[in-house]
Amino acid sequence: MIKRKYLYPTLILLLGLLIFTQVGFAEKTEDVTKVNISHNIQRSFKPEVANINVEVWSLEKELEDAYTKTTESMNEVTASLDDFDDLTYSTTSFSVNQRYVEEEDDKRELYYEVSTMVKVETTNLDQLGTVIQDVISKGATNIRGISYGLTNPEKAKNQVIKEGIAELKTKADVIKESLPKESFEIKKIDINDHYNIYNYNYGMMRTESAGAGQSLPAPEISPQNVNINVNFNVEIWYK
Repeated sequence: MIKRKYLYPTLILLLGLLIFTQVGFAEKTEDVTKVNISHNIQRSFKPEVANINVEVWSLEKELEDAYTKTTESMNEVTASLDDFDDLTYSTTSFSVNQRYVEEEDDKRELYYEVSTMVKVETTNLDQLGTVIQDVISKGATNIRGISYGLTNPEKAKNQVIKEGIAELKTKADVIKESLPKESFEIKKIDINDHYNIYNYNYGMMRTESAGAGQSLPAPEISPQNVNINVNFNVEIWYK
């Protein structure tokens, strides 16, 4: 009997506290205005590094001849690359394929094609034209474009993100004045960055006579800027 005497007042007190808490939360929620904002920022950077894909390719009736010709030409190409400063290279692919070729008498003869490719990277962008000129004269049969980039792209991305967030806060402050509200808080933020490497379409196509060691003038190449795009999607609470 004594337990029941104290039980009912306790239950009533707990129920009252629960109702008070819910009402207080509802009032707090109603005082918040939620706004979703999308924002985009793009910055351009001067390129710091360039990559060139250089291929040596040969097509012969005998596999050994095709392999030997490709290997010897690539050895000459890499030897010429060793003469440049601020330049590195690495083999990226090697392939051997069979291919049927129509002869003059309309007969299809089996040939072997052997290909080796190296990626050349340099931080001295002024020497790009000379590099291309040299590798072609030493037997390169295909130049598969030039791409430009940055030595530390993550650092550049973080710089753009920092500037983008500053712009977002400025935009959020303008919205705060128009509501009007006293303060705002960024509750959610999604960031999507894109590192746009510029590809210069300088191409030298495979030909049967390519790689004959012909001397060509150094092409004039103007390095292009690297763009970094960042998209923001944020949820802001105004109070």
